[in-house]
This record gives sequence, C-alpha cells and structure tokens, in this order.
Amino acid sequence: MLPLAINTWGDEERDAIIRVIDSGRFTMDEKVGEYERDYADYVGTKYCIACNSGSSANLLMVAAWSIRHGAGTVIVPAVSWPTSYSPFQQYGWKLKFVDVDRETLNYSLSELGNAYTGNDLILAVNLLGNPNDFDKFPAPVYLEDNCESMGAEYICDDMGVCRTGSLGVMASHSTFFSHHIQTMEGGLITTDNEYFYQMLLCLRSHGWTRHLPNDNILKEKVGKYEFVYPGYNLRPTEIQGAVGVEQVKKLPTFILQRRENAEAFKEKAAKKGWKIQREIGKSSWFAFAVLSDDIDSVKKELDAKDIEYRPIVAGNFTRSTAIKYFDQPTATYPNADYIHDHGLYIGNHHQPIDWSILG
Repeated sequence: MLPLAINTWGDEERDAIIRVIDSGRFTMDEKVGEYERDYADYVGTKYCIACNSGSSANLLMVAAWSIRHGAGTVIVPAVSWPTSYSPFQQYGWKLKFVDVDRETLNYSLSELGNAYTGNDLILAVNLLGNPNDFDKFPAPVYLEDNCESMGAEYICDDMGVCRTGSLGVMASHSTFFSHHIQTMEGGLITTDNEYFYQMLLCLRSHGWTRHLPNDNILKEKVGKYEFVYPGYNLRPTEIQGAVGVEQVKKLPTFILQRRENAEAFKEKAAKKGWKIQREIGKSSWFAFAVLSDDIDSVKKELDAKDIEYRPIVAGNFTRSTAIKYFDQPTATYPNADYIHDHGLYIGNHHQPIDWSILG
C-alpha cells in the first residue's frame, strides 16, 4: 500500500534516454556536463562532478582529501550508511565515532565538542533529509555527506540560507532509486575548490589528465594523457547525465511535495504518540523516522497496513560485524543504541501521500 520508494521518472526521462540512444554517444559526454552544471547551480557551488553512485562520491571525496593532505583522525557519527565510513578505512584513517542526538538523529553537539581535539577532520552526515546544526560545530566542516538530504536548507549565521551540499569543502550526493532524484544508480560531488575539482576529474577517470582543462592548476603540470593519481573508473554514463538533467528540473517540486507530506505525517505521528525526527533548518524529508519504546507494536501496525519500513539507516554502525576492520577506539553510544533498537523509518515520496492509511 505504501512502498519505501517509487519511480520519479516520466516521459521526459524516457525521451532523454531515446535521444542518447539515437546519438550513439553512450559514455560520459555533453549531457553529463550539462547535468553537472545544472546541479551545481541548484546547490549553489562553482563545481559539480558526477559519478556512478553516492558511495563512489564518498570514495572520490576521501581519496582527493587523503592524497592532498594525508590521512589522520576523522570524527564520524555513529549512525550513518556504511560507505560514509569505508573510504576512510581504505585510506588508512583512524575513525572516532561520536554519538548522535536522539531527536535530530545527527551529531550530539555536546559529544562532538568533547571529541574534537583541534586536529580532527569532521565528516558531517545530514541524515534522512535533516541538516546538521553547522554553526554549533567546534570547527569548520570540510567533508559533507549529503546523500540523504538533497535540497535541505540551513540558515547560516554568516551567509543566510544555504543548501546542504554547499557547506563543506566537498560534499557527496546520491541519485539512487530511493533518493530525491533518480538516475537509478548515480552520485555527485559539489565543491567551490578548483584544485579539488580538478583532482576529482582525474580520480574519477583512472587518475589521468584527459578531462582536465588546458589551464589546469594541479601541481603536476603534465600532458593530456598522463596518469598522475591512483584513480578509478567511476564515471557515469551519458544516459545517467541525460536523465539527471530532466530530474534536476523537477527537483524543487519534488522537495515541496515531500515537505507537504511531512506536515501531514507529523500530525498523524503526534496522535499516535510516535517520536519523530526534530527538524533543523528546512529538511528535505528523505524519509520519516519513528522512535518508540515499543517499536515492535509499531512494526506490527505497519505490517498490518502494508506500509514498508526499514531500520534507521544502518543503526549504530559500531555494532555491525564490519566494525572489526576499522581503527577506532572502544566507546559506548547510548543514543545510537536506542535508535538501533527502537527506531525505523517510513519512506517519503515526490507525490502526495494519503495518511488515512494509518487510521
């Protein structure tokens, strides 16, 4: 009756795909570039780099930072998706997990302040559409995982209204099927930093210089087909770019409908006594988190009404089997544990949701 996610495509996306097929240009080409420019304009950054997934966007972002500045200690929230963390593990970082706030689901600001030593990198993860309270961070945010919060807005003390994805030196975004816009598989990185932008162009394509502008500013002043970094092939296809162009046009309307769905859901949740995510700024409402001391009863009700749900992201990631591969100190995370044991989320859509299904 209410699936976790639905298709956001229409005739425009189908027509865009056919035009690419008719052109015979399937690999990354002009439509990818147009998509990147359109999305950078939407977020409010100078540059955007498209890639084949949001997880790849995280990998490229961490790779660029690590190659340029070296590995160190990174502060991460205890609740997030695994590929927020994996690139740091793969590049030799020590991860310092910090508990989250039970209401916002993002960092506990007091715990973040206690954890920060002055030398740590902070990864900000905007969870389920909700911005972090960035102005209360103990240091600037350098890397931002915005894969679940496309279109969210935060009121900065010094800059006014900012879209998430423009608040870090680099930020990752996802366009997977269940996300705000869909290229089905796909990711993006936004940045104002030209040096990182040019690094990312290389890292995305085998570590070579083929896609750099002629007046590149990288320290490696080399020819057009040189390999300068240990890179990957994480490029999107031209079909993804063409679909992305059409999806970005629709994104403001999608976000508006998600916010309208959220207002109606808040009323239903309040009547049922469910605790939901407290909004910071203007959430783009990726999904609706529900917390309850009796979460099993909530699950039974949702099952009976054929409403699909999932755990809140990966729950407390430090309780996963994969944590044994990470260099991180032993600690406890009571709020993350509560979310892990007493939380779930219901999907949100770009179309109106009739919440009478909840009774």
